[in-house]
Amino acid sequence: MDRRALLGGLAAALIVAPALAQTGGSSSTMPSGSAGTMPMSRTGGQMGQAEMQHMQQTMQLGMMAMETSRIAMDKVRNEDLKRFANFEVQEQTTLSEVLRSMMDPGATAATGSTGNQQGQSGMTMQMDASARDMVQKLQNQQAGAEFDKMYLEGQIQGHRNLLQVQERYLQSNPQNREHMNVAKMARGHISEHIAMLEEMQKTMR
Repeated sequence: MDRRALLGGLAAALIVAPALAQTGGSSSTMPSGSAGTMPMSRTGGQMGQAEMQHMQQTMQLGMMAMETSRIAMDKVRNEDLKRFANFEVQEQTTLSEVLRSMMDPGATAATGSTGNQQGQSGMTMQMDASARDMVQKLQNQQAGAEFDKMYLEGQIQGHRNLLQVQERYLQSNPQNREHMNVAKMARGHISEHIAMLEEMQKTMR
């Protein structure tokens, strides 16, 4: 699978998903009782609790994948894993921008390695304690086979968690068509990543 094609496909969600949502009529809106309590998506549909939870969990886990991959870009010795780390940073940045643009078209992902992100919507994304601990461990670990193993195992577990977040949202009978399409696209990309990581794990044992 061409990783550049995956990245391009995810970026296309910025254009395709809103267009699909607009053709869905009222399916992208929430009941009037929730008006004033949830942010608006870029197509004007209300973001429900399921969408907000999905967005927060996806961005938190994605932030961990991105921060650990930034470290790995400098330390990983396995060439396949190094290429993965490079593309993972790009793809997680794109996914974050896709999700933020759905809430606020003017918001973009933070590019600095700060451990937290905040959009104009006011939602602050911050890694939890276990994620910060993983980032610290990778920062302290010397480059070499042990680092590669640690990074690879962390990415596999993190991607499995990300996949579960997408599955939970898609099984919740979502009404926001725009958000649902992005979740489906993310699910496909995450599954591809898990398959690639598991193959690399076999060759590194």
